Amino acid sequence: MSHITAFVDEDAGRELEPASAEVQACLALNRAILQTLASLSPTLAGVAERALSDELDLARRGRAPSRTIELIEDARDQLQDDAGALEMMGALEIALVAAADALPDIAGLPKA
Repeated sequence: MSHITAFVDEDAGRELEPASAEVQACLALNRAILQTLASLSPTLAGVAERALSDELDLARRGRAPSRTIELIEDARDQLQDDAGALEMMGALEIALVAAADALPDIAGLPKA
């Protein structure tokens, strides 16, 4: 009987390997997307952080596995760790908009 159990365990492990690889690839792609969005603007970073906080609340209420909660927390924490850089980006964004607004309107310039 133990030989049959060992065979079934090995077989189940082989069946789950492709699914595990797909899940890990999906998680990696999601992390890349979140980091890309966060790098585009402080507003997008804030939206991504709030979305992760919402997902964390849902995972906790739904009694998700602890590893799921840890992964969501890690992603949110990484965005929060970058908050200082995002604040500087926000200040730069405001300065660039102000500089653009201060440029003269080209409609009133004489034609060459």
